[in-house]
Amino acid sequence: MKTGSSFALCLALFLFGGCATYKIQDAGSPSYANVFVKPIRNDSTFPVLEATLTSSIRKAVDETGFISSVNENEADAILEIILQRVNRETLAVQAQDLGRGRKFELQFNLLCSLYKDGTQTAAYFANRPLIVRQDIFADSGQVNAEYQATPEVSRKIATQIANLLTDVW
Repeated sequence: MKTGSSFALCLALFLFGGCATYKIQDAGSPSYANVFVKPIRNDSTFPVLEATLTSSIRKAVDETGFISSVNENEADAILEIILQRVNRETLAVQAQDLGRGRKFELQFNLLCSLYKDGTQTAAYFANRPLIVRQDIFADSGQVNAEYQATPEVSRKIATQIANLLTDVW
């Protein structure tokens, strides 16, 4: 009887001994706490998005509760976003003129990189593609509709980027 209980004790120590140095960490906390968000580089044909998008990303990062947006000299990581292109697809046409679009889908194609330092030699991730879609109605003109959609597009992109920064996988 004594042999069986000592065997069980040895087995338990063997099985759970590997967990002795295991540390439970908050699932949402990344290995960086402060991120510098560089101004957006806009290589697309979509104008006036840079300032709105940069400030939306900084706000979304601060709202995660896990990381903060800081100045470059205080940062643990540097976030770089490139807006590569915006594709416009007609989803619906006007009833009286089939050549004029009424509803469009804007597809924003971005590249996201998060570097450990300013030299861009070590990266948490580099050139990760991100696609965000937004529908617009062009009843008051397509240019006007795109301009009016800028804040909503910025919020959508910023939310996805903040999720990308706090994603543990």
